[in-house]
Amino acid sequence: MIPFTRNYLFNMWLRKLLLLFTISVAFSQSIHNAYGLGEIYFNHDASSLAMSSRGIIPSFTEDVSLSNPATWNNLKFAYLAGNYSGNEVSSELGVNGLTGFNSVHFVVPIGTKYAWGFGLRPVFNQQFLLKGSVSEFIVNNDTLSTQHFIDGSGGVSSLYTALRFPLTSTEGLAIEFDILFGSFRKDTKFSFDNRTYHYLQRNIFTGTLYKLFIISNRFNNGKFPANIFFMISGSVRSLKAKQLSFQPFEDVNGNGYFDSSPPSDNPPPSSVPSAETTVYHNIYDPSELGFGLDFKIKNKFHIMVEAHHWKDIGKKPNELFPLKSLYINESNQYSISISKFSPVAAIKMLQKMQYRAGLYYRKDILYTDLSPMNEFGLTVGFGIKFGLTNNQLDFAYKYGMRTGKMISDEIIQQITVGVHLGDLWFVKRR
Repeated sequence: MIPFTRNYLFNMWLRKLLLLFTISVAFSQSIHNAYGLGEIYFNHDASSLAMSSRGIIPSFTEDVSLSNPATWNNLKFAYLAGNYSGNEVSSELGVNGLTGFNSVHFVVPIGTKYAWGFGLRPVFNQQFLLKGSVSEFIVNNDTLSTQHFIDGSGGVSSLYTALRFPLTSTEGLAIEFDILFGSFRKDTKFSFDNRTYHYLQRNIFTGTLYKLFIISNRFNNGKFPANIFFMISGSVRSLKAKQLSFQPFEDVNGNGYFDSSPPSDNPPPSSVPSAETTVYHNIYDPSELGFGLDFKIKNKFHIMVEAHHWKDIGKKPNELFPLKSLYINESNQYSISISKFSPVAAIKMLQKMQYRAGLYYRKDILYTDLSPMNEFGLTVGFGIKFGLTNNQLDFAYKYGMRTGKMISDEIIQQITVGVHLGDLWFVKRR
């Protein structure tokens, strides 16, 4: 057992060694999930996913996207909604899967011109386990083996609220504010000759974003009426990370925790200092531009196109992002979709069905490497209305392929289910 010294020479040596092995093994994990802040969510509801949309074009009903508050005034009822997703990324390196809530929100139309809502949704998510190969070397005719592991999980979420109001007789505006919060835990483990050493760290995130949505139905007439959609977003207060770095320790009793259960870990918990705290500012400072067109053909049939440009100009300190060259800081997506919406007053079962499909192309740029990663795929889905207040159950499936110089070819699959319950609010009663 390596003795604990009060001048923390062992502490410093072990931290440097663990960080060294963190860098040497990390290439075995998908870039989108393991590096930087993790996989970013650009889609938060089943109806938008089914149309390969990032949310600004109508997808929930003929004139409404639940991710675009500028359209909420077209709702006939207030809605409490939730979406649940299952994601899977597979390649020759293995399979990485993640499931969880994609969004929960409450939306209230106020008359025909105003609307208000709030909700909760993930922005980034990480969950990975990296395992290095076993290395052996000989010291004084004795063969020693080493192996290293990195176990990380956590993410950043958004608590948001939005208000919609008219600009002109044909244009509407919505303002949204997103309060970002979350945490990430990482356990770097190093085994040396049947001894295991842990280095625990935790990041706590805070920040605030804004989004502006504009809708225009100025051209919603003629043989092929069209609606136009814009969105822009940026930082009110860019993301900040408070990092807590705890005393490295040897897991003597092998239970995976830092405790005093006999035999006590080394050093014993009672003799270590408090966690070292470091604050990193402006680590995530995003901006996004979005544009969409909705062409109404006939009989509730629509063709839509959408384009988005997203970029992060936040600082990436080496201490927080040891592999910042693999961080994705720019993303562009283009999509085309079709949808067959149901009428507002649907009676027959077939009339209550809504059908959606889309194709998309996405290009991601790494922090210091101009070679892009390309992703393209298709999405399909449908919705079913039920009840007097047009409750709706939505299903969506996504299949995509991702290629690039820095990754093994990956297959992306996602299934999202959304439940939307309607009710009457702000109605005068006799």
